Amino acid sequence: MTSKNVFTPSTKFLVVAFLLMIILSSCSTRPYRMKRAERLYRQGQTFLSKGNQQKAIAKFEESLSLSRMVEFKPGIAHNLNEIAIIHTTRGEYQKAREILSESLSIYKELDMAPEVSKTLNNIAITHIKAGEFNDAIKRYNQLLEWDRKSGNELGVGITLNNMGLIYQNHLGDVEKAREKFSEALTIFKQLGEDKYTQSIERNLISTER
Repeated sequence: MTSKNVFTPSTKFLVVAFLLMIILSSCSTRPYRMKRAERLYRQGQTFLSKGNQQKAIAKFEESLSLSRMVEFKPGIAHNLNEIAIIHTTRGEYQKAREILSESLSIYKELDMAPEVSKTLNNIAITHIKAGEFNDAIKRYNQLLEWDRKSGNELGVGITLNNMGLIYQNHLGDVEKAREKFSEALTIFKQLGEDKYTQSIERNLISTER
């Protein structure tokens, strides 16, 4: 007894049409989920601005889950960054650094230079808050290297100022502080950033006391 092909031309057409419908549905679902992830992220930011960390982190984690599901990499990195900031405010510095390390890798992969700068700065902040000032200087040196390479001169000046404050207020190295303040002052003058220039000049004066 010979076996019969149960797929007649009409049923084959239906199967193909069904598979096509699934594919099209999948394609349309990804943009929808990306939009929803973005919406949840903004809601998380709103809750965070109002001081409600619990609701904020819930929104960020929901957005993160959706972003991972559809491989929405900017969404993954943005949510990780926000979650890490919350961990930092809670004093969970190592956890924050682990999360920031993942977001940093994604931002570098996507060549999102400003976000790389922000994330490196956030990592440095975890060390400052933990009282690990030498580690903070190391992170700021990484940030300086990145900003110089990416042409972010304003960022370079801000980081040099931050390093000067650490040397002055926490490491007791006034000479090093003056060096960093002076470098920052040169940059801000070149950029015509009067507000920053005045602030740096005050910092330099404070090292003479």
